[in-house]
Amino acid sequence: MLCEVLNLDRVRDALEDLSDEEIMRDDGLARHAFHQVGAYEGPTIFLYDEHGSGIRHQDHLDRILEENENLWIVLADVHY
Repeated sequence: MLCEVLNLDRVRDALEDLSDEEIMRDDGLARHAFHQVGAYEGPTIFLYDEHGSGIRHQDHLDRILEENENLWIVLADVHY
């Protein structure tokens, strides 16, 4: 998680401080940070609501826990 936050900070800084040409030249490893932020390394979401939407933040989880008395935990093993 820390690595993702650091890369996201590098992306923000690059967008604020670098020109398009500097980003395309990968100054400060900006393009590398862009790639790392967008890279798919498997699921980062392990909890889903009843609609199949990922629970991505604490507020969403709190809302679900407050609105539902009966919750199910469904175990799944998916191989791609």
